[in-house]
Amino acid sequence: MYTFLVLVAVLIIFRALTNLIDNLLYNNNFNDDKKLKTIYKKKSFMTNAEYEFYLKLKSLEPEYKVIPQLNLASIINKENNNKYYTDLFRNIDFAIFDNKERNVLLLIELNDGTHKLKKRKARDFKVKKICKAAGIPLIYFYTNYPNEKEYVINRIKEIINSENNN
Repeated sequence: MYTFLVLVAVLIIFRALTNLIDNLLYNNNFNDDKKLKTIYKKKSFMTNAEYEFYLKLKSLEPEYKVIPQLNLASIINKENNNKYYTDLFRNIDFAIFDNKERNVLLLIELNDGTHKLKKRKARDFKVKKICKAAGIPLIYFYTNYPNEKEYVINRIKEIINSENNN
């Protein structure tokens, strides 16, 4: 009987420790049933600056198609080495496609102050390297400049036209 009581006590302590560890590891996100609950929260698809820029880009349509927040893996394959395929799982702010949405013509990054951070610079360098290797032009606009609509559209069309003539 004594062995049985010790075994039950060990099981109760083990269960309590397991619950405590789970609670600490998962930030106390338990529902009323004491089951693990992941918290998801809806967020905006684009920042305010990205949305304002997007509205300027929309004037390129219907001649071109503008796609915001495009994942590089959607338009670039890594053919000779899939070992680090995750480097393509980065989003680009905007992609400009032909009007049939089949061929990407140009990628755009809208840089704000966060792009000055060391971690972000490394990410931006990697994206630039990937786009160059894939032969896709990548241009930058900066939120600390006015980015007047006419300037933005003319710059984009100039690059697309120069790429098509090469």
